[in-house]
Amino acid sequence: MTTMLRSRLLLPLALVGALGCGDDEPQPPEVLTVNVPVVARVGAEAFTCGKTYANVGTTGTTYEPMDFRVYVHDVRLVTRAGQEVPVTLTEDGSWQSEGVVLLDFANKDGLCTQGTEGMNASIKGTAPQGDYTGLRFKLGVPEERNHGDVSTAAAPLGDTGLFWSWRSGYIFLRVDGHTPGLPEHVMHLGSTHCAPPPEGQTQGTAGCANDNRPELALDGFDVTKNKVVMDVGALFAGSNLDQNLSGPNTAVGCMSSPTDVDCAPIFQRLGLAFSDQSANPAEQSFIRAE
Repeated sequence: MTTMLRSRLLLPLALVGALGCGDDEPQPPEVLTVNVPVVARVGAEAFTCGKTYANVGTTGTTYEPMDFRVYVHDVRLVTRAGQEVPVTLTEDGSWQSEGVVLLDFANKDGLCTQGTEGMNASIKGTAPQGDYTGLRFKLGVPEERNHGDVSTAAAPLGDTGLFWSWRSGYIFLRVDGHTPGLPEHVMHLGSTHCAPPPEGQTQGTAGCANDNRPELALDGFDVTKNKVVMDVGALFAGSNLDQNLSGPNTAVGCMSSPTDVDCAPIFQRLGLAFSDQSANPAEQSFIRAE
C-alpha cells in the first residue's frame, strides 16, 4: 500500500520535470549580425580623395573631392509583411554611438584636408533573425542629440568640422569639392531656421522650422547581400558647380539656407522640401541599393 501511494505521488512530479525540460521551453531569439556596406561614388566611379572626375553637374565640369561625410540614424530592417524592426547599432567608440553612425569617405589625400585619416564605410549592428526585404534609415543626427555641446560630445559627435552652432546643430551631410569655376564648392545639409533656446536654457533650440532629415526607404534590400550606394554625381546632376548662382556674399554652393537657389536642385535629389518646392521622396536619387 505504501509503495503504491509513493508511486502515485512521484508520477505527477516526474511529468512536471519532463515537461519543464522539454522542447516547449521558450528559446531566446536568434540574432542576425548586420553589416551593411556603404559605397561612395561619383557616377559610375568610386569616390576617392585625390582623384579628379569628369562631366559632373549641368556644365559637365571636372570635380575634385575635398570632403564627404554623412551622419545616419534610426536604422531599421523591413520584413516581408512590412513590419519595421530596429537595428541595434554596435557601440564602437569611434563611428557608432547611441544610435548614430558617422560614414566617412574622405582621408587626407589630395584636397581632402578636413576630417581625419580614418574612414568608415559600413553600418554595423544586430537584429532578430527574420525574413527581411527592405532597409530604412534617416540622414542626420536625431533632434534630441542635435543641439548639445560638440566640445564635450563623445565620438562620432565630437567633430567640430561637422557642427554649425548649438542652435542649428550638426552638419548632417558634408560634400565639398573643387571645380575650375569654384575653388571650393560646398554642400552642407543641416537643420535651419532654429528658434532660440527654450526659456531658462543657454544653449540648444526650441525647435527648427526646417529639420532637413531625409528618410531613405530601400525596398527589395537583402541585408545579407546588398549594399548602399551614395552617389555624388547623382546628388549634383542638376547643379551648376562652376558658378555661385545665389550671387556675391552668399555660400559658394549650398549651406541649406531656404533662400539659396543653389540648394534647390540638391534638395530635390534628396527628396526634401525647399522654399516653394514640395518634398517628394520619389525624386530622391542620391542614395540607392545595389
